[in-house]
Amino acid sequence: MKFPVAVVLTGAALFAGPVFSTEQDSLQEKISDTSPDKRFAVRTSYDAAIDDGSGEEINREAIRSVDIIAVADKKVVANLIEQEGEEAHIVGHIKWSPDSKWFAYALSEGHRVTETSVFHWNGDKFEAVDTEHLNVPAGGDPRNQYINPVRWLKPGTLVLEQFTIFFYGKGESTYQFTVRFDEKGKFRVIDRKKVRHKDE
Repeated sequence: MKFPVAVVLTGAALFAGPVFSTEQDSLQEKISDTSPDKRFAVRTSYDAAIDDGSGEEINREAIRSVDIIAVADKKVVANLIEQEGEEAHIVGHIKWSPDSKWFAYALSEGHRVTETSVFHWNGDKFEAVDTEHLNVPAGGDPRNQYINPVRWLKPGTLVLEQFTIFFYGKGESTYQFTVRFDEKGKFRVIDRKKVRHKDE
């Protein structure tokens, strides 16, 4: 929001008062998570009046947008978040494939749900892949579910971890599973195993 210039009339003279700072003046950028080939990186735009950017993570209230940019010219090649005060937020770091043509990240949509988003390079920009069903059967009735990318085994092949808490106090489960994407972004699960905890 821009503040109006204060105007003071003294006789026939017109004096302009100070122009107050706007949020735009306090916006800063933080570059992180550079791709393996050094061509791309994550740019987080944030309000330095809320967070000075000195910490490992930027306060969610301060974030104004999160983009993937081309390092050479700062061109935006994918937008990840572009809403002030949006509840959804990125958890952890971007996971890049070895060839820098795929990336994945965990997106929290509240305290009960975290999903994984995946993007693929199309030659001009990164496009989101449909990950609506990017999960495996949890073995019960999920109350909370958190799906996070772990690592890329190779371009197009991603390992994820799924942690589920069931309704009615019926325990929890953790699965690690691997999916393979084709060039059109379609995926299939090629491996799945339950992770046993020490107290099981």
